[in-house]
Amino acid sequence: MKLASDLKPIADEFDMYYSNFDPDTDRLIQLVSEMYEDFKSQPSYLLKSSLHELLSRECKVKLFKESPFFFEISSGRPRYSWGGLQSPVGSYLHNITASKWLDPYADALASDRAEGMIHCWNNPVGFDHHCPGYDRLHSIGVKGVINQAETALKKSGERKKSDFYTSVVRSAKALIHLAGRFAQKAAELAEAAETETERMHYEKIRTTAEKVPLNPPETFYEALCTILFFRECVGSIEGIGFSTLGHLDRMLFPYYEADLAAGRITEEEALKLIHTLFIYTETRFNAERSYHETSTTIIIGGCDKNGNIIYNDVTKLILKALLEGRYVGTKVNCRISSKHPREYFRKLAEIQTANIPSIVMQNDDVIIAARVKLGQALEDARLYVSGGCHEVVLGGTEVNTRADTWVSLPAILLRSLYSNECFDDYQSLYASFMHDAAAYYERIVSLKNEGEKHWCEFDPLPLYSSTITGCLESGRDITEGGAKYSSTAISLLGTATLIDSLYSLKTLIFDEKRLTLGEFKRIIADDYANYEDLRQYIIHRIPKYGTNNAVLNRFAANILSDIAKIAGQENARGGKYLPAFYPHDVFRLLGHKLGATPDGRKAHTPLSRGASPSEFIEINNPADIIRSIGAIDFTDYADSFCTELTLPRMSSERGIPVITALIEFFLEMKGSSLQFNMLNREMLIEAQKNPAEHADIIVRVCGYSAYFIHLSRETQDEIIARAIR
Repeated sequence: MKLASDLKPIADEFDMYYSNFDPDTDRLIQLVSEMYEDFKSQPSYLLKSSLHELLSRECKVKLFKESPFFFEISSGRPRYSWGGLQSPVGSYLHNITASKWLDPYADALASDRAEGMIHCWNNPVGFDHHCPGYDRLHSIGVKGVINQAETALKKSGERKKSDFYTSVVRSAKALIHLAGRFAQKAAELAEAAETETERMHYEKIRTTAEKVPLNPPETFYEALCTILFFRECVGSIEGIGFSTLGHLDRMLFPYYEADLAAGRITEEEALKLIHTLFIYTETRFNAERSYHETSTTIIIGGCDKNGNIIYNDVTKLILKALLEGRYVGTKVNCRISSKHPREYFRKLAEIQTANIPSIVMQNDDVIIAARVKLGQALEDARLYVSGGCHEVVLGGTEVNTRADTWVSLPAILLRSLYSNECFDDYQSLYASFMHDAAAYYERIVSLKNEGEKHWCEFDPLPLYSSTITGCLESGRDITEGGAKYSSTAISLLGTATLIDSLYSLKTLIFDEKRLTLGEFKRIIADDYANYEDLRQYIIHRIPKYGTNNAVLNRFAANILSDIAKIAGQENARGGKYLPAFYPHDVFRLLGHKLGATPDGRKAHTPLSRGASPSEFIEINNPADIIRSIGAIDFTDYADSFCTELTLPRMSSERGIPVITALIEFFLEMKGSSLQFNMLNREMLIEAQKNPAEHADIIVRVCGYSAYFIHLSRETQDEIIARAIR
């Protein structure tokens, strides 16, 4: 971080606290286990509310002298955790019932994981990358949620629905009790304050904690407090990973505008609040000294539900804070479109040339259209956010479980090749692969659904559900399909590796007849030993994805169109499976478990990432990558499909026009998501040798960024390999 003098005390206080952080896990686990023994015969909804009530009473609350936010509780959640299953206390019910619905899923896929066919968590449902309904909290507050649930409870004639509404009321009241404890703590600190400034600081927190999230916020500060309190506290006590702070510039601008007009806030004060939000994540996760995934995202840009473009003063404040502080831990996901002003793109380009690769750009023109194509309402699709890295979820209306299962398409291709002696032609080979890919996908769907149907039975989420459209209306928790949209996404991996491998097989075996399929399979199985000339021929003479070869562009588009069709099954919550290609950093892990592939890739090396070409392919012009993806219909993919452009480091004078032009060209070619890495290979190699002298180098790893020197040697080498071209 690069902080101004008035921000350093905030970072120092956070650092001192989190360096000695005590999550109080053992004591809380003991209390929760005793509670479980007393109430385990209760319906799961009421049992979960008992957990919330206990934790809201017992969690120690912490207020900071320098930060005006209230959110920190010792809830059993470790320092380097953003909630979800990393919090053993909040996820107690989930963990204690694992043998009944989680372990069978993990056991069924154990051999596939060992073989490198799949990487998955031991979970048939996704407990991370979620977004609560912040708009509902801002609109009616928790009091409004309680009122709706109590009204519905009086009318409900079904036992299960009554249990759901009862749990919402009890859990919401527990949450308000927790906020009240912050208010009480602030009152005590105000009374003991040594200065008037300190007293006023705690008085401000007290009055705010008494007001929100019980009531709708009325100011910029109150709106931010509502978001941060709900995200942190509910993530901890409910055991769910809220990886996003939501569409901040859209949500906060009306409050900011009203505060300015009333003289309640200045631009500098609002900027300091945004800096504090960034500093919290940066310091809690110790970004400057080590690497820990933060799973914390802010969304800016895009549009509102009526299609009005969002690019306002809060957008600019967030980007200004990012540029000034050089933050790494918080991912700023920037929604862009052909309707946005060039000034917006130039600001994004300025951040890139300052070598702060903390942003990804997501194309509204494609992603919204993809969501509508899926059958979702236009006004809902317009409010999409990024759930963690760049995965997409509709804010307030959708619960999409994902980022927990990745399938290696190249591994399926090799299995298809090795399980067949011969094919009459390329089409029969391709048909065999597609059959096997669809069958494997169906197998994962079946296993997921078998586990997911027990989700509500063992670990419902009434606090999360109470903010999502559809749940209070239907009397069903998100875990049993109460959300308006209940989606699941299984991520596929190895786009370019697959496309180039299929094209190599077509060219070498069936078009040129250079060798038989049996011969080629033996060569691949031996990792091209004694056939380096053939491997170089494949790499350099056979067209590759990303080089803007017209024939291969059409070839790639057809394959991705076909692959999109293998999804669409119904999940156990009544929603649909969505095709997805977000790689996280699993492209390395699954690549290391896979033998050589027909595209010339050597065994045990990374697979290709997202919509990007393979790293060992020579690219003469980054615009060729964008032209290549222009042939693909990304509206077939309702989740993010990210392209990375690796560029040399450039000055702002030279780089801003170049990057701005590339962003605009990307929009013209209708790509899905875009991120940049501006790398200097020699500098990275030197940083490996002398890390202390290059501690400030930030790189984009996949859906997140990190200080280069804190990454593993394996990850560093893979990023250096990207910089070669």
